[in-house]
Amino acid sequence: MSAFDTKPAPRQATRNRAVVSHKFPVGASVMHGIGGKSEKTPFKITRQMPDGGDGFQYRIKSDRDGQERIVTEATLERI
Repeated sequence: MSAFDTKPAPRQATRNRAVVSHKFPVGASVMHGIGGKSEKTPFKITRQMPDGGDGFQYRIKSDRDGQERIVTEATLERI
């Protein structure tokens, strides 16, 4: 056996990869401003959706009238 027949050392270096995930779970109550109004309305998260280019998206349902919409995470606030 020659010195060139040795096996390389196993890879031990791990990369620090930040796993990015949704901020709000399904069923969470959140506040969302409708349109340009300053008034925020309570909604419930009904579905987590993938990043649409502007950040994670959610399907939310209004606690007041049951209306549903899709919004980005940046437009939501925890109650």
